Amino acid sequence: MNLPNKLTILRIILTFPVILFLQFGNNLFFAILSLVLFVIASFTDYLDGYYARKYNLISDFGKFLDQISDKFLITATLLMFFYLGMLNIWILLIVVLRDILVSGIRMYAANKNVVIPANYFGKLKTVSQMVLIIFLYFLLVFSIKADLLSILLQIIVGVLTAGSGIKYLLDSSNLFKGDEQK
Repeated sequence: MNLPNKLTILRIILTFPVILFLQFGNNLFFAILSLVLFVIASFTDYLDGYYARKYNLISDFGKFLDQISDKFLITATLLMFFYLGMLNIWILLIVVLRDILVSGIRMYAANKNVVIPANYFGKLKTVSQMVLIIFLYFLLVFSIKADLLSILLQIIVGVLTAGSGIKYLLDSSNLFKGDEQK
């Protein structure tokens, strides 16, 4: 197994303590520990891509696993912030529905032996989600109320998330041509 794939697996593993410690978000020590682990896990997303490109270690397995690990880390953490009352349900629904749509398209493409890598818009969506999560950690750790800014960031993330899902659907529409006649 190559280094990028090991980093991706590390991101999946780190998700568990991130969520475990965030569960005790009212305890400053656990909130900070969860934040530090989340930042480390998020940084592995950058590192695995960097090493895969730099050393030509890109693989279909890595492309697949990278997407799964991102969704796992982001969705689980957003679920915990919803549980803590810091995230609106609509942003969570947009994230989950977009991920279901994209995963469905990827599975369909895989049946046609086509691997669809992440695009720039999808990467921007992931970064925006990570920024929102780090902002929510900031509010949690420092016990700050920033409802307006929080809602604004959630709207931005919602637009980018929905937009990336729509772009993904449009970009892959050629996969569906001819199937509706069968």
